[in-house]
Amino acid sequence: MTDSKAVDIDHLTHTLRDRNIAGVTIGWVDNNGVVRSRTVPTAELTAAARRGVGVTAVFAVFDSHDGITFAHEGLSTPSGDVRLIPVIESASSVVALSGQPGLAWAHGRQLSADGTPWPYDQRSVLERQVQKASDAGFEVRAGFEIEFALTRESDGLSAHRGPAYSANALRDVDQFVVLLLEALSANGLDIGQIHAEYGGSQLEIALSPLDPLAAADAQVLARQTIHSAAKAQGLRASFAPLPSSSSAGNGWHLHTSLVRDGHNALTGDGEYGLSDTGRAYIAGLVRELPGLTAITAPSSGSLLRRRPGYWAGAFGFWGVENREAAVRLVPATPLLGPEHTNVELKACDASANPYLALAVTIAAGLAGVADSAQLPSPVQEDVGGWDDARREAAGISPLATTHAQQRDNLLSSALVRDVLGEELLGAFVACRDADAAWAEGHTEDELLESLRWIY
Repeated sequence: MTDSKAVDIDHLTHTLRDRNIAGVTIGWVDNNGVVRSRTVPTAELTAAARRGVGVTAVFAVFDSHDGITFAHEGLSTPSGDVRLIPVIESASSVVALSGQPGLAWAHGRQLSADGTPWPYDQRSVLERQVQKASDAGFEVRAGFEIEFALTRESDGLSAHRGPAYSANALRDVDQFVVLLLEALSANGLDIGQIHAEYGGSQLEIALSPLDPLAAADAQVLARQTIHSAAKAQGLRASFAPLPSSSSAGNGWHLHTSLVRDGHNALTGDGEYGLSDTGRAYIAGLVRELPGLTAITAPSSGSLLRRRPGYWAGAFGFWGVENREAAVRLVPATPLLGPEHTNVELKACDASANPYLALAVTIAAGLAGVADSAQLPSPVQEDVGGWDDARREAAGISPLATTHAQQRDNLLSSALVRDVLGEELLGAFVACRDADAAWAEGHTEDELLESLRWIY
């Protein structure tokens, strides 16, 4: 809950009103990766911080098409209300939105109506894992790479003509790029770079590493900032895992590292530049990939994107700088220095709730560290070109590409069950089941169209 003693919210409210901020949007992310929100008049921010805004409990069982599933026993009726509380830990927690003049943004948490913790609040799940990391002597650093396809609002055609990664591609959208860079900075978001990606009309930004809660918050605010900058230029951004059957698809690659005593705990003098902690951390991620990716790339669109050759983490293995690997080690180098070591999870996209994605990733890595998990040898090839016998001999299995497979992986993962808890896991599975049922009655193109703009 917001600590009103730490922040003078009345003073903050006056400051916002002096800046002509008419309303504050309180946002949270549901179990489909969709950002939901309530907007309160600025004058009501103090009241919202103290007692919250009422929202229906069944947001936890909304599916990707705004249907409500009552298949989860804990939320099997339309009755019930929870309180949405803005997370205001400092004056900078409420961001005056550069791209939406007159509005500000605050991230939200959900509490039970009596103010006690609500088991379906995704932010709290991540907070617990951050605390567990701290108890184990670690801080976590995390950052997302956000890919998106940019099209013209007027006719739906590509906003840039390529080539991939080229200056010519960015020149087609240079006004958008400038506006976006300015807006990201004004909204307090630091990025390492922006570039034209491999896919048609695709761009990518790399958010700078932060602590996990700040990283998840930054990911949510970044997508709002991108949407607003695109709209101002007559463009539209799609973050969907697969905007169309012919597209390369969008990943939101998740980078993590551990810090102990102020230094990168993954870096060491062992093989691949890893410490024992680093080896065990990666081993934990690889070991948990089937259940992990059911949270980090959970949607029907994710399953369709999970194809060999698309750098989407189609198979369960790791590699050193191998972009076809589901888990990619980015090692320290003499140029970058020893603090640079991090691990990228490729099988992560916009349909994931970022708080849950980070929570299960941290938990998997720390579980590996806790039991000194053994790291298999890295694979430096594209195993999609191997035959089944060779992959089987190497102990490499494909990750799920059907709802049934992914559902089994989700329910059989003791780690995921422990991280989410029975209530939230039940709601999450109900959402995935509802999405799968919707997909059964529609073509692949209809499915992809239905998901194209929702993130």
